[in-house]
Amino acid sequence: MRTYLKERKRYQTWKNGYYHLSSDGWQGGKIFHNDGQFSHGMLVMGLLTLRFKIVIYDFTLMDNHVHILMSGTGNECCRAFDYFKMKMSSRLVKDGFPPLPHNYGFKLTPVLNEEQMRINFLYIDRNALERGLCVPGGYPWGCAYLHCGQVGHYLHGVPAASLSKHRLELMAGTRTPIPPGWEFHPQLGLLPASFVNNRLFERLFPNPKDYQTRLVKDYEAFVKIGRSLNESLNFSPKEERDIAEQLARTLYPGKTIACLSHEEKGKLCVQLERRFGFTPSRIAETVSITEHLVKQFLSSKDYGKR
Repeated sequence: MRTYLKERKRYQTWKNGYYHLSSDGWQGGKIFHNDGQFSHGMLVMGLLTLRFKIVIYDFTLMDNHVHILMSGTGNECCRAFDYFKMKMSSRLVKDGFPPLPHNYGFKLTPVLNEEQMRINFLYIDRNALERGLCVPGGYPWGCAYLHCGQVGHYLHGVPAASLSKHRLELMAGTRTPIPPGWEFHPQLGLLPASFVNNRLFERLFPNPKDYQTRLVKDYEAFVKIGRSLNESLNFSPKEERDIAEQLARTLYPGKTIACLSHEEKGKLCVQLERRFGFTPSRIAETVSITEHLVKQFLSSKDYGKR
């Protein structure tokens, strides 16, 4: 708790910029238990852009944590999180669930250049995909389907202008005026096209094929952000094999794992452990050698481990 409060004070001093806000993973608890709560979370995301001096470029709501790519000052980002936490705790209590813990916090990470921005878009959009919840761009509780897809252009709801002020206040739980053009879907809640700034994404990923390919295949970018957020990452055996083959071709152009020499396999093993955190047993299965030999490679100074 002391560490979080210390970090929060540091965040509050940060100047206007781009940031990735990742909330704590609530172990043993959920922010969202059902579609109604997810739908409410979509509305709260929109309210953040009205109540605070921030812009949201990407976000994903997972059952026990959230990711938001945003711009603003560090202090405004902190205030936005506090409001999100308050609104979701109120909804949880209303539905008969425990509120978010009083020490439930977040990590704020600066995004300093365009390549970091691309990687953060990929990480946030891949979050639901990584957990097997959807196909690329198919997760409803976020805005990934706005990226290089046509679904967002054809998905519409009821505009706020056609709803009474009283109805909007009941839905939002606030008297904050809702823009007349914002659209509410009967199942999905406030549509992200109403408030998400998609222009930055379109500039960084002008080619839909590049985005889709990197979303599925850029494992190293996913690992880099995941490690910075202290999030656990899991890959399927097929993905692990794909990662190893990609790395082999990068280290030794034109070669597959089967064509590598003994020494080359040793260096590959070390890089799989270093870059992706593979365990000796996972490396052994992926590279098709014994676990005993992998451990020898990892402990030998000849392969760059020490």
